[in-house]
Amino acid sequence: MRQGVVAGRTAGLRPSQRRRLERICHRRHPADGIAEVLCLQRLAAESEDLEQPLSLVVDNRGLCRLLWVGSLEESGRLLEKLPDCRRRAGEALRLITCCGHSRQLEPDSREGVVALDLRPQVWLRFGDRPGKGGSWPALLLQACPGESVPWQATDRVELAAVEELMPPLADNQPRPRLGAQPTGGERVLLLVLPPGDRREAARQTAELEGLVRSAGATPVGVVEQRRSQLAPHTLWGEGKLAEAALEARRLEATLVVTDRELTPVQGRNIERLLDLPVSDRSELILDIFAQRAASAAGRLQVELAQLRYRLPRLLGRGRSLSRQGGGIGTRGPGETQLEKDRRAIARRIEKLQRDVRDLGEHRARLRQARSSQSRLALVGYTNAGKSSLLNALGGGPSGSGVLAANLLFATLDPTTRRIALPDQGGGPAQMILLTDTVGFIHDLPPALMEAFRSTLEETLAADGLLLVVDLSDPHWPEHRSTVLAILKTLNCQAPLRLVANQIDRCPASELVRARSLEPDALFVSATAGLGLQHLRECLRNWPPRPEPETTKNTPQE
Repeated sequence: MRQGVVAGRTAGLRPSQRRRLERICHRRHPADGIAEVLCLQRLAAESEDLEQPLSLVVDNRGLCRLLWVGSLEESGRLLEKLPDCRRRAGEALRLITCCGHSRQLEPDSREGVVALDLRPQVWLRFGDRPGKGGSWPALLLQACPGESVPWQATDRVELAAVEELMPPLADNQPRPRLGAQPTGGERVLLLVLPPGDRREAARQTAELEGLVRSAGATPVGVVEQRRSQLAPHTLWGEGKLAEAALEARRLEATLVVTDRELTPVQGRNIERLLDLPVSDRSELILDIFAQRAASAAGRLQVELAQLRYRLPRLLGRGRSLSRQGGGIGTRGPGETQLEKDRRAIARRIEKLQRDVRDLGEHRARLRQARSSQSRLALVGYTNAGKSSLLNALGGGPSGSGVLAANLLFATLDPTTRRIALPDQGGGPAQMILLTDTVGFIHDLPPALMEAFRSTLEETLAADGLLLVVDLSDPHWPEHRSTVLAILKTLNCQAPLRLVANQIDRCPASELVRARSLEPDALFVSATAGLGLQHLRECLRNWPPRPEPETTKNTPQE
């Protein structure tokens, strides 16, 4: 088995200093205690000589696995520095820190983040020299990741009495191994910059939580910061990001999602400060689309959107992609490899663009073949009930309808159904084509808008649009405004009519508000089957069909 290693700020150490540190690193501590006092005193002497904090990581058998030279803030993930780190991930470890000349025994936020990543059974902190009167205080800390304070002081003792103390009992459940995901999926911490309006801020945060749940993850906490002026490199202030890093460890989050789209530089800076993977809202929506894409056309458009999003964010990691070489006219192998990856993605994007154009032409031919029939399209905010309404109007056999689930972006591919509109006078039923389109959302990523243009053309080519809103959602007026704004950006000129859904689950005041906004609104409940007959009757004569032009015969003289 490999012995402990000395790491950190080791450059410039004299050979004698390094040998003394290695002897400390190879010294054994009691298995049933916390640490050997003589070893701690030697550690303090070396810390005073180097003028650097020193930290030891000791396993459950009393063997030292790592001696870190320098502040813990600079260490990153200590668990990855240990020999055989995969084996060490499930063990009960002890962390011992000599704080140097500082008399502040309580850890700051950055040190607390590093220690929470290691999750030691106990954390001992002490200074590099005794105080007045010969007393040498030490502080024992225990991790409390589920509490408001991540590190709690269990005892303040004299350094000479540390060897007699027993470490606290380890948790019964083993810690997850390095890089392993929790059994319940990703645990996500939300990092948001809320607007000044608190009602709008609550709506946007709730929507971001819904997106996280739709992606299959679990939101575990929210960190907010209200700023009048955004930081250009990180958007959030570094103090707030340090607080978010500590909160992520306290809540055992494995991913951080921001409510703002990040530039490549901003994403890298935030990941460096949080030491956790970071995704922005656009990447989250792309992940949901990738999960929902069922058809070949849907997967094609999603892949195109993902590559357009990730191309500017492509960055080499490690030696194989690092930028090496210098001087005028020279290029290192890492830069060449990075350019190869970019060219490969660019070629793939060109091919996907050709395929999307072919898909648009194919759908245009289908629309041309259906031009003799009236075509309507259901549009609306995501999860407004468009698929449920299409299933209710279609009236097909059980199991043959469109997927309708209480999820954001449950369906992506446009689905067209032939709907029969019976005549109340006993005449023949009128047949129309009703299309369910992808749901909208505010600040829809531009990559998705461009990739799904062939899908959105189904909306632009319709004879009329039915804007579906969910009256049980208190924010439906804002959703309606968002959909109208997106349709305006698409230069959609088709007539539009509001369909107010979920009338059986909303207060009466929402019906009055909908009537005041849209006097000709249609009120239905797709799940309860209310108002569907009246909707069919209204659709027989809407939108008005242009009368065919008649050629007037000019009398000949």
